[in-house]
Amino acid sequence: MNLRDLIPGVTPYHEEEAGVIYCGDCKEILPLMPSMSVDLVLTDPPYGIKYPCDFHKKGRGKLAKCSNYPDIIGDEVPFDPTWILNLGKPTVLWGANHFADKLPSKSGWLVWDKKRPDTLDQATVELAWTSFVKGARIFRYLWNGMIRAGNDDLYHPTQKPVALMKWCLSLKWTPAGTVCDPFLGSGTTAVAAKELGRKFIGIEISEEYCRIAVKRLRQGVLPL
Repeated sequence: MNLRDLIPGVTPYHEEEAGVIYCGDCKEILPLMPSMSVDLVLTDPPYGIKYPCDFHKKGRGKLAKCSNYPDIIGDEVPFDPTWILNLGKPTVLWGANHFADKLPSKSGWLVWDKKRPDTLDQATVELAWTSFVKGARIFRYLWNGMIRAGNDDLYHPTQKPVALMKWCLSLKWTPAGTVCDPFLGSGTTAVAAKELGRKFIGIEISEEYCRIAVKRLRQGVLPL
């Protein structure tokens, strides 16, 4: 499959051998794609919690440098995953505890342990619903403000580590093939897929975050 010709008449925002990025509303773009073009949906959608993006303005940079981020478009309304489930593809939805009442009952949840102190007011773990993983699985990876494992630079207020998305893609139940992230954000899923030598399709409604995702892809390592 040539991802560059995925949607006739629609020009990707970015295209390379590893994949494509479309800038637009995923609810409009995804239905235009042939169903066989996507083997897995892995995404971290807006939860509908109006997450603040003006970290610096609110004074969170007192101990270390922090930034104001572009707003998360769509986070002002509750998220309904129904249309994603209707795609009928193996799916991983991060933040699903915020909309679990709208999801089928499944035992295959993923837990990201951020290795934060229990006294912290912020969440010490994050959860993902999956349609295909067997049993609950845990990934332990330090992510506590300026104290973080790895070398990820931060571009998004709810950014996930590349290592976390690579773990999701490497689970023994995870299907091979092209991974689609319809809420690409700063591009972490695309970067993880590229580093693992997998094809990706990313969709992001914010052009500012599309630019960031492309920058990260160009800075990343070559596929294995």
